[in-house]
Amino acid sequence: MNTVNLEDIIGQDRAIRFLRRAYEKNRIPHALLFTGIPGIGKRSCAFALARLLQCRSAKGIAACGVCPDCRKVDSGNHPDLLFVEPSGVSIKVEQIRAIKNEFALKPFEAERRIAIIADAHTMNPTAANTFLKILEEPPKGSFMVLTAHQASDLLTTIVSRCQHIAFAPLPAALIADRLVKATQAEPKAADIVAVWANGSLGAALAADSEEIRKDRNWLIEEFESLSVNRMSLLLGFAESLSKDKDDLVNRLEMLKVWIRDLVFAGLCPQKIINKDLKERIEETLQRYSLLSLLNKTKIIQEAQNALQKSGNRLLVLEWMLIRLCQEV
Repeated sequence: MNTVNLEDIIGQDRAIRFLRRAYEKNRIPHALLFTGIPGIGKRSCAFALARLLQCRSAKGIAACGVCPDCRKVDSGNHPDLLFVEPSGVSIKVEQIRAIKNEFALKPFEAERRIAIIADAHTMNPTAANTFLKILEEPPKGSFMVLTAHQASDLLTTIVSRCQHIAFAPLPAALIADRLVKATQAEPKAADIVAVWANGSLGAALAADSEEIRKDRNWLIEEFESLSVNRMSLLLGFAESLSKDKDDLVNRLEMLKVWIRDLVFAGLCPQKIINKDLKERIEETLQRYSLLSLLNKTKIIQEAQNALQKSGNRLLVLEWMLIRLCQEV
């Protein structure tokens, strides 16, 4: 396990400031809930906090990394650090009961016992209710850190008993910079992947940059070919977009970035993100007015909002594409 210190968590300054203040005042809440999209540092932060709390020689908010407790946290073998993640598609009640049983015992080596529950939103109803009982009467010296996509995916009674800390999606520029440093990617390729990742460094690091580049080019080609006079192609594009919910989120963001580049090409060319498409951007820009481009961005954003509420992705996308065709 590659555990880092809190100060090494990138792009989450607000969360780290809160934890720093709480730690320095010796007022870490007994239950913390970290929420946000996957791949932005929630789990890394949970382990960094656990390492800090168990460390015998911490300096500031940095664990020493060499004491027995640090080494055991890093190796995943600390007897007073419990880690639970989904078994299959959900967290089962047996896993939560195991935490309850462990918390009933005194710490084996450290001063406290810590449980990290990753993807807590996957707890089945029985597991969630069992965990709620632990929260209602937390054993002395126990700390719990939950990670989840969003607070609304958990029982409100669980959320209300945790200190909720929202983790923000990471800026594309930060992701691109980390990709270049971590993988020696070409800056232009890193920019494309960073936009596609939609705020998730984890997704960016796991991505195939060449496949993403091809997908981006396909998106732009289809987008620029849209016409209400070619309705069969429009409906086919909507159907292709609707097939994968996760890909759709990233693809709509990529389309917004394409439109953004068209806007900036006429105002501030050095801020174009798709730098490898500079010539095409300049050529395409001649077809649109600034107002039209701004309206296109608004239409896509409205579709993104509608997709969060509607289960019919295809209908929303057809509606979006028809409206986009009307903006010239």
